[in-house]
Amino acid sequence: MRNVFTFFIMLLTTVSVSQPYFNYPIDTLASDQYYNYRAMVKYDNDGFIHVVNTRQYSTQNETREIFYWNNKTGSFLPLQLTNNNVDDNYSSIAFDEDGYTHIGWERRDASNLFQLIYTNNRATGDTFNLPVWITSGGINKATPYMAMGKGDSSVHFAYLTYPMTGTGNAYYRKFNYISNELGPEIVLGQMSPSSENDIQIAIDSNGIVHIVYTTNETFFGGELHYFTNESGTMEEISTGVTATTQYPAITIDKLTNRVLIIYRVEQGSNRVIYLISRELGGNFTNSQAITTGGLGRPSFYRSIDTDNEGNLFVTFQNSVSKAPKGFFLIFGKPGFVFSPPVLIFEDSTSTYIARGNNSVTARGNGLITVSFDPAASRNGTIVSDIMLKTGQVDFSLGIVQNQNIQAGEFLILQNYPNPFNPETEITFQLNKKAMTELSVFDNTGRQITTLVNEILQPGNYSYKFNASGLASGVYFYRLVSGDHSVTKQMILLK
Repeated sequence: MRNVFTFFIMLLTTVSVSQPYFNYPIDTLASDQYYNYRAMVKYDNDGFIHVVNTRQYSTQNETREIFYWNNKTGSFLPLQLTNNNVDDNYSSIAFDEDGYTHIGWERRDASNLFQLIYTNNRATGDTFNLPVWITSGGINKATPYMAMGKGDSSVHFAYLTYPMTGTGNAYYRKFNYISNELGPEIVLGQMSPSSENDIQIAIDSNGIVHIVYTTNETFFGGELHYFTNESGTMEEISTGVTATTQYPAITIDKLTNRVLIIYRVEQGSNRVIYLISRELGGNFTNSQAITTGGLGRPSFYRSIDTDNEGNLFVTFQNSVSKAPKGFFLIFGKPGFVFSPPVLIFEDSTSTYIARGNNSVTARGNGLITVSFDPAASRNGTIVSDIMLKTGQVDFSLGIVQNQNIQAGEFLILQNYPNPFNPETEITFQLNKKAMTELSVFDNTGRQITTLVNEILQPGNYSYKFNASGLASGVYFYRLVSGDHSVTKQMILLK
């Protein structure tokens, strides 16, 4: 057994035996006396890493600036894009087909109202042009998200209005950076903005625009709306989601060109992340839970991307003590069972006191970079640092155990981790409603415990087994559901 355990540790490093860990070094971009946060990370067409973020001189200061980083020279060097004693915030980044960088964000205008502003480095490739105002008018237009497509020389913006009273609206507008022409502002629908996580935009490989937002009419979120111009005009297509939703995020599958949307739903004391997807001209799939309960309050920012093989990566952070705290990653493919959460970072030294935003970018087959910004107290001031981790996700290690499992099957996965000490997780999928029992036995056939014994609906389920009071050895778990019965072996190593 010692050889088995040693081999397992060589395959996968974990913070504890029960927690998968993304074991790559940390690149610290910003660690100073400022509050650095709301970072967005993106690979360009050549695989270089680019980051934009907000810097606030203190949590009490209302003047914020935008910083830009890339590693084209081999190391990350900052470029301060704004330095004007005016509040700049909520930046996003994209790249055109020629490889130039485009950045959009919000800035207060002369009337102290937020408007959208934009720049690019097409003139020299190094320095950025004077910014262009994308919006104007006597109302706050804020929390922009920017994306770029192919062949139309345009940047595309989705954003919200924040009226002093009443309900705001979701908007779309594009800007042609060659002709310097602004397209019309298109009102998508009413909504009550609450945060930077309410609206996003993506452009597919055909240049078609896709926008998602939530209406936020209640404290727990609102209706999920999706718009696209695939017919030639911007129009809404039903997502089929009836739940009250939060934190919608959208991306395009680089392999299949499908639209992928995630969102969060409050379910009692749990917050669960769901996924829907859609092919061009088709309907959305049924909602798929890609996390289980018991993760606290998973919160995410620029948190979703796919690699070139269609693997979807989602980052989130949890700061609720009833669940593991830290920055996490999950991944998988639409219609497949997703991975358990993989820990990206959690400070065990108590240097950091809080967790902020997180972002992910992906390319190739599992190459990812994750940005995250934990907060600390330094010299009596609350500060926030920006960190990156870059690494190759090895799908053979068992972090993703299910790359070839079709949705709708009856199946039970190998427990993870295995070997384990003292806790492991057992995941299974039901294809129909049935009386279901999941039990654990020792190697003599004696039943140790029953983890579930009730009627379950079709779907994905995960249950944790804690063997704190048991001796090392071989154990078995058996799933019986309807006319199906499967038994698997697991190893407890203390």
